[in-house]
Amino acid sequence: MERLTNCDIIIDIDLIEFISGGNEFFEVTFLTKEKEKHKIVFDSVWDMRYSIENASIDRFSEFRKCLPEGLVDNSIYTVENSKYIAYFEHQVSGTRSIDNLKHYILYDTVDTTLDVLTVEKPTLVKS
Repeated sequence: MERLTNCDIIIDIDLIEFISGGNEFFEVTFLTKEKEKHKIVFDSVWDMRYSIENASIDRFSEFRKCLPEGLVDNSIYTVENSKYIAYFEHQVSGTRSIDNLKHYILYDTVDTTLDVLTVEKPTLVKS
């Protein structure tokens, strides 16, 4: 079963304003609940999905059924036992090693959810 764990970045995202990038590099510009502007930068992105809240209601309900102890209320998590990574592994048919692949999930308080598969840790930049 998929499970959320804390990412190294602990931040409350109020509103994802802009997602930009391509060719394995993406930046997510957002406002915090304190209205400070930041970016989370992802390098070596192998796949990414964007959805609105309605597409994630059931999924987050499942996550909440087995929240680990000590999970910090946050807006970016790592997903363990990721179905997305399993799907990706099947799609690449062994052409890429998924040994170091991580699944990060970001969401805001409005309706945006972003799933990112990468082999690099994201970095936080204050704008």
